[in-house]
Amino acid sequence: MSALIEFDDVCKYYQMGDTTVKAADHISFQIHKGEFVAIVGQSGSGKSTCMNIIGCLDVPTDGTYLLDGRDVGTMSSNEQAAIRNELLGFIFQQYNLLPKLNLIENVELSLLYAGVGRAERKRRSQEALDRVGLGDKVKHKPLELSGGQQQRVSIARALVGNPAVILADEPTGALDSRTSREVLGMLQDLHKQGNTIVLITHDNSIAVQTERIIRLADGRVIYDGDSQNPEAVVQPKIAGGESA
Repeated sequence: MSALIEFDDVCKYYQMGDTTVKAADHISFQIHKGEFVAIVGQSGSGKSTCMNIIGCLDVPTDGTYLLDGRDVGTMSSNEQAAIRNELLGFIFQQYNLLPKLNLIENVELSLLYAGVGRAERKRRSQEALDRVGLGDKVKHKPLELSGGQQQRVSIARALVGNPAVILADEPTGALDSRTSREVLGMLQDLHKQGNTIVLITHDNSIAVQTERIIRLADGRVIYDGDSQNPEAVVQPKIAGGESA
């Protein structure tokens, strides 16, 4: 079975003065349809670089990134935007909701940009809000909701385009522990419904709620496997004897 997401020896280098920073250093992995995967690492590990490449917001310096079998690195910026809109749904730490729009208007924005007709936009947005338990609050503004409810709106916005992959960037980072558990539970339910979810986090307690962990340190993969394996959270030594 071909992978939805495939990194083949992906490198991302930045030049800072005379120093070359290796934000991603020969990273390879595959993510298949229906998986729930956490990409985990501390600041500077390369996880944000991977997220930006997966999200078609950046391209590798070297190596290949295939999204649904298509080489993103060879695409124009317009082609990247098109495949991003077609295949990816984003959930962000800070929700990124527009305060002057009500919930259904926030959710339907991506459909508006995609040229979907008004009646179809409303129908699909209502369905998405129903799925996250906010179908009775469609006329509310974001600031009338709790943080957890706002994050549920952003999940509905990610779902409304029926994406191949839901990319969640620190989705619980702005929430208290109880609300974090609720949002994680919702992501787990979406996974059980067949959605492919890639979660970016620095938090081991969040990562172990997924099925598989890809752990990064210094731009390299140091673990890729079952989230329940003790090695998934006990950060191993990497080349040179440095602690991950």
